[in-house]
Amino acid sequence: MERKGRVILIGWLFAALRIGFFTYAQDSGSSSASVNPDRTKPCSFRRQLLVHQQEVRIDPCTLCTCNNGRTSCIIERCPSDGGCPPREIVIIPEECCPQCPYKMVVENTNILYEETFEFSEGFTKRIRFALDVEVDKRQSSRIVRGTNLWKLSAWISPNEDGSGQKFSLEDQVFNYSGAEQEYMKKRGSRPWQWHELRYTMNFQGGTCDDYKYFCVKFDEADEPDPTYELDFTFRPVDDDEARLIDCVPLGELCTSATSTEYGKLLGTFTNTAHGVAGTIYVIDARRIWLRGFSYDGQGPDAFFYVGSTDRPSGNGVIIPNENEQTSVLGAYSDRNFILTLPEDITTYKWFSIWCRQAGANFGDISIPANFVAPAPLDLGSFGFDPKVHDVSATKVTILNTKQVKFTNLVYDGQGPEAFFWVGGGNVTMAGGKRVPHVDDNNGVKLRAYTGEDVIVTLEGTDRIFNFGYISIWCALALQDFGNAVIPADLNVPPYVASGNPSPIMPEFPNGKVLKEDRFHICWKVDEAAGTLRLRFEGTVKRDEYMSFGISGSQTGTSMPESDVIVAYIGKDGEAGAMDYYLQSRSQCVPTNGDGACPDVLMGSAGAGATNDVTLLSSRVNRGITTIDVERPLAAIDAKDKAIALAPTYVSWAIGELNPEKRVSKHSLVPRGDVQVDFSQESSSCPRLALPAGDKDVTPWVIDDLTPKPAPEVITAHIGPSGGEQGYQGIAGQVGWGIAWYLNGLLVPELNVQRNNIYKFEIYGGNDNSTNLANFHPFYITSDSDGGYNQKTAKEKEAETIYAGPTGGELCNFTSMADPKDFDTFEKYAETLNKTCPPMVKPGILEWTVDPGTPDVVYYQCYQHRYFGWKINVSGASQTAVSFALMVALLALAVFNQI
Repeated sequence: MERKGRVILIGWLFAALRIGFFTYAQDSGSSSASVNPDRTKPCSFRRQLLVHQQEVRIDPCTLCTCNNGRTSCIIERCPSDGGCPPREIVIIPEECCPQCPYKMVVENTNILYEETFEFSEGFTKRIRFALDVEVDKRQSSRIVRGTNLWKLSAWISPNEDGSGQKFSLEDQVFNYSGAEQEYMKKRGSRPWQWHELRYTMNFQGGTCDDYKYFCVKFDEADEPDPTYELDFTFRPVDDDEARLIDCVPLGELCTSATSTEYGKLLGTFTNTAHGVAGTIYVIDARRIWLRGFSYDGQGPDAFFYVGSTDRPSGNGVIIPNENEQTSVLGAYSDRNFILTLPEDITTYKWFSIWCRQAGANFGDISIPANFVAPAPLDLGSFGFDPKVHDVSATKVTILNTKQVKFTNLVYDGQGPEAFFWVGGGNVTMAGGKRVPHVDDNNGVKLRAYTGEDVIVTLEGTDRIFNFGYISIWCALALQDFGNAVIPADLNVPPYVASGNPSPIMPEFPNGKVLKEDRFHICWKVDEAAGTLRLRFEGTVKRDEYMSFGISGSQTGTSMPESDVIVAYIGKDGEAGAMDYYLQSRSQCVPTNGDGACPDVLMGSAGAGATNDVTLLSSRVNRGITTIDVERPLAAIDAKDKAIALAPTYVSWAIGELNPEKRVSKHSLVPRGDVQVDFSQESSSCPRLALPAGDKDVTPWVIDDLTPKPAPEVITAHIGPSGGEQGYQGIAGQVGWGIAWYLNGLLVPELNVQRNNIYKFEIYGGNDNSTNLANFHPFYITSDSDGGYNQKTAKEKEAETIYAGPTGGELCNFTSMADPKDFDTFEKYAETLNKTCPPMVKPGILEWTVDPGTPDVVYYQCYQHRYFGWKINVSGASQTAVSFALMVALLALAVFNQI
């Protein structure tokens, strides 16, 4: 017995020493030691050693958790009714309970909105509302879940059932989370609702008689993605589409527009003689704009007159004519011109064409006593608190219908694709449009500002009253750096050009940037000849095509069924321009016309189709390819689409030609819907920036961070990403201009050890109620991109979170320096300034690195993607070695007693 006991103890001793040696060998690269401060106990469960709070799933229905030495298990219970007939049940290996095909049967749709407001033709109004959907629980599934399941469209209608023309149509009001909101059958009558929905009402394209009802339609998304690819059916009760629609009245609160792109309407001439006709708009307190003015010129002593008497009389003053002369008026025929008043318009009661010699009024317009002339509007200061990328301005002023002035503008210039931006009202969502500016380097990004006055001018037919906000916006990261809300009831001067500068490319007066510094399209409409001339201009290679044309859908940009022109210059120098019809997303099959085919190769599907595109010219100059073509405005054959002189959805792409000089799969397409207004008088055709030569950028070398376990602290701040030399070059990912700094280092690789506890102080911002641009919770994840809070349900299921998220108050680094000017991070770091609120309080994150943690995980931002970098996880810690040695010593002590 004694010998047997010694043998057993010798075995324990050997095993303990072996464990200790093996663990020590794994950890030999680190000298740190750790003792678990919580004194929690591990669990022995089914021949596994679990640490405190470690979970293990032993089957799809059973989840077990170690809790301070004791393991407890929870068994999921499945509903007794199953939710569908046995023949429809689907068994999913990953799920505990049998699954049923998804069915959604809608009884009624109800808008929860009671706000009333006054509005005018031509203005916009951003509203918030809620939606209640009543579900037929007897016919619907117990649960419906997935991604992109639901669609909510909204519009303004003249009719209470939503019929007729749909004004201000928004096809999808739901954001990502709204579109994937889970349905679960509940006891009782608790509603299935969406809250805080946002919609911009654009009162344009109609009159007050058209703007009677606010309507929505709840429907299945265009391409729903139910979990596990289960069958999914959606319908209203009795297949009555009216059950999906609800409308609420807007009330009789609409007034006809008085403020236009010509100014505020004063009125049209009355009491006329001598052919006087026309309309007057007020530009500002001293200037008026006569539109369509006519007068036969036969009055012997007639002048433009204003006065303050009750009615027109000789007791007034002469207004100089459009040439600033006070001579007798000659003849006018449908003329437009501007006059300057001697005093503020509120000084006067009438405007007249007055003949002094005859003492006669040839026509007049009254000036109301309460008339308020248009004037620049002060929107207040600009920027968030705390600031994002140092963006601030002491004042933002709407100068007129096309121009906004930023006074004392500051911005660090670090956003990767930041621009001046305008949109319909919801600045937190993707949408809106870039406002080109000389300081954004032809669409590359805005430069830094250090307290300058900057005027931003809208393009083409855009007017400030068409939008709900102006901001500095990062198009790459979809982040707002600062915005100013544009009121709906604007009364600002119209934009009056000081001259008529000749366009950059006079033969093509209109243009649109399809992809900055990559692809521009310019055009000229000749209605008399019935033709449309197009200029394709892009930074493309030989045998790389550019395509542009009319979308396959009238409600958005859709490649299938598009009618496009494909233009290219081949490697042999030969240019081509072909009329294409995109039957589907595949290579051309000439026998049946399937795929992306030239009209002339459509086979039986395109009988009679012809190439209706004429190549006019082509050239390559300093890396920019320019190809001019012409096509008819009308549709010539069945595969053509006519050019409408109105806003039109278009398709475009860039890609490689195949050996037969036909298109292969595109490499670049639009990210969303694209519209072109072929009716514009002049929208300017911008030049492409010359492509920069290839230049190798060497990323900065950042030292790894190998911290000791708690109580040592690792600080995490937000700071500038450092551009191509910084985060982009280090992590191989393009962020949105800011990134994590750990202990003052830009995205260092972090080296940790299993079974150790590490303490982080997080200064990432914890207020997500007003400005997500300053909300950066820190978390540790299996995903290299981060941004868990923005992901779909399916993406979230694939991700494992090991610690966090934790926010803390925002305390960030800033710099006005250009990272390109520094060859090392150490030099760039000297330009950093830390900005923190007084008595800043960090968020505290303590991470116990479990034995099962993978060798590589990542620290990232919970709200946004692309903020952090790698964490390298090595073997068990010195604590495990100490434990093994303790077991060995205990065994040795017992051995000596035997």
